[in-house]
Amino acid sequence: MQRYFINEDLENKKDLILSADDLHHLKNVMRSKNGDEITCIDINGQVYSCLIDDVEQGSIKIIKEIGENNELDVEITLIYALPKGDKFELVLQKATELGVSRIVPLLTQRCVVKTDKIKFEKKLARYQKILKEAAQQSRRNKIPQIVNVIKLAEISEYLGTYNLVAYEEKAKRGEHSALKQCLDKLESNDKITIIVGSEGGFEEKEIEMMEALKISSCSLGKRILRSETAPLYMLSVIGYAREIGK
Repeated sequence: MQRYFINEDLENKKDLILSADDLHHLKNVMRSKNGDEITCIDINGQVYSCLIDDVEQGSIKIIKEIGENNELDVEITLIYALPKGDKFELVLQKATELGVSRIVPLLTQRCVVKTDKIKFEKKLARYQKILKEAAQQSRRNKIPQIVNVIKLAEISEYLGTYNLVAYEEKAKRGEHSALKQCLDKLESNDKITIIVGSEGGFEEKEIEMMEALKISSCSLGKRILRSETAPLYMLSVIGYAREIGK
């Protein structure tokens, strides 16, 4: 059943009007008709069963609330140094499927991509659309947040209860305990921030700066993962630990 995110509180409401983009999708992509059932998720993540009342106007009748929660019980922020090409968009999509709560693009010394807040802001609408579509497909209750690009000096604003940076030198030295130790301590409603570098990784001074903020360097195993693989590995491990491996 098709899902639509509604940017308002639907509690105690009997009807709603779809946005222009969602109405276009409903009519021209899904070819829906009056009386068809859809699912709507409000700004609080509450899920509702609804019926299309007028497909031309985007008028929707709310039938009932559904007690459905597909979110992780911890909030994950991914701080990701911008990679080359379309890898960033891939990570946006897959990280959403894996339960990320917030994505913070980062500029580091080894980033090949050259941008700034003004240039990056022009791409935010496209990135938000990718997140929305991935959230719909994966039956999320919430669309992950994405913020404008930051530099390492701004990173403290996005730290959580636990904070990890993937650092390949740890793998080379055979140090593999930091990630597991963090997962063992995680509890419901905790906030965890994971930080991943671009293709060239992080410079040692950048790691020292993060460690000064009490961010723990961690290995992701014996193999060196690509920039776009590392955040998805970390998200998968956290998801397993919170939902399946308990």
